Formats: sequence, structure tokens, C-alpha cells
Amino acid sequence: MESWAQVSGTTLYVACFALSILSALVPWVNGEALLLSFAVVAPSPFALAGLVALASLGQMVGKCVLYWGSCSLKFRKGRTAQLTESWKKRLNDSPSQALTVVFISSAVGIPPFYVITLLAGALKIRFAPFVGIGLCGRVVRFGLLVLIPQVAIRLTGH
Repeated sequence: MESWAQVSGTTLYVACFALSILSALVPWVNGEALLLSFAVVAPSPFALAGLVALASLGQMVGKCVLYWGSCSLKFRKGRTAQLTESWKKRLNDSPSQALTVVFISSAVGIPPFYVITLLAGALKIRFAPFVGIGLCGRVVRFGLLVLIPQVAIRLTGH
């Protein structure tokens, strides 16, 4: 088995993209840890930016699967149905609030983006804004994630 440092550039990018999709679908696969492991072997800042972009895109491909899967959730009876209808009305009256939550969740991770994605589909938040705002949040999150170690290395001179 080869280490990441011995893998060709194309394979590195494909692996980053594919594993990012997996990490979006399976919450136990940590996308941040994966990205950091790829970032360690990035040969240049340009390659690092490419990895951030691919990790963000991969995450959103996986989140799209979750979103569309959760669109079919129907709550017909009881308290859950009432809450769902209440939240649908609230979000339809103020879609910017829903998209603000999507951005904060995708950038910060609180509330968990996995849960917000499922709710976005179940509550029928518009798909295109969800994807656009979610992608922006992921780029911010992953960009800062790989930038912080780079800045620390330069500041310490190592």
C-alpha cells in the first residue's frame, strides 16, 4: 500500500473528492481529518487550494444525495407532523433565516451540517440556494482548516 506522499497528483485529487463524498454520507468518516491528511502532501499552495475546492465539492455532492433522500420523508400524524408544518411555514415566510442556518452549519458545524441537510430536504428548502450557500460554507470551513497550519508553520519558522 502506498502512502499519500507517493501517490500521483491526479490520484490524490480523485481520492480527496471521492472520500469527501463518503464523509458527507457517513458521519463517522471525518472529512476534516481526511482533508488535513491530503493537505500534508500537497506540493504547492495551488494544489492545496485545489484540494480545498475538491473536498468542498465532494461534500456537497454527498449532501445533495442526503437532501434528495430526505425530501421523501412524510410526517402525517402527531406532534412531528405539526412541528414539520410549523417549520415549513416559518421557513417559507423567512427563507433567509433558513439559509443563514445552512451557512452557519456548513461553515462552523453547529448545528451539525448532516442534520441540517436532512431537515433542509424534509422541509423543502429550495435546492439551488441550499447547495450554493452550503458550498460557500464548506469552502470557508475547509479553507480555514488548511490555512491555520500553514500560518502556524510560517510563524514558527519550521
